[in-house]
Amino acid sequence: MQESEALKLLNIPRSTLKEWSKPEHAKHKLYLLIKHTDAKRALQAITQSVPRPILILLNRNIKETEQFKNDEIFKLFSKKSYAKLTSRERVAFAKLVRELNDDETLAQLFSHKVTTQKAFLHLFHGSPFAKLDAFSSFEARLTQELSHV
Repeated sequence: MQESEALKLLNIPRSTLKEWSKPEHAKHKLYLLIKHTDAKRALQAITQSVPRPILILLNRNIKETEQFKNDEIFKLFSKKSYAKLTSRERVAFAKLVRELNDDETLAQLFSHKVTTQKAFLHLFHGSPFAKLDAFSSFEARLTQELSHV
């Protein structure tokens, strides 16, 4: 990617990028990665979004000022354990588990790379839902899909 594209895409000052370009700088490897990455591919990677049906499902009956945003959902699924989720993230996860009974909607969560089945299942096993019989079919469906991958 050209320097001008990188500056625009990353919204960083030109002086910062120049500093990173020096081989002795701690972020020189990051500079090389930026320089050798295709601009279109970089844009796709940083503008990743949660599928609209999932955001609609999550934000149903929630005031507009309190609705979940893309970055919050990606942050939720970046956590390694349920115990590390904030109370707001736990609410979002609970809504997903309770309302993702449609296989197609669940598949969108994985196909859009919001999370993986394995990571979702890991969070699920750490949650209170794993202990409830009502969610055993949900867990079985996820486990079965994971074994086919």
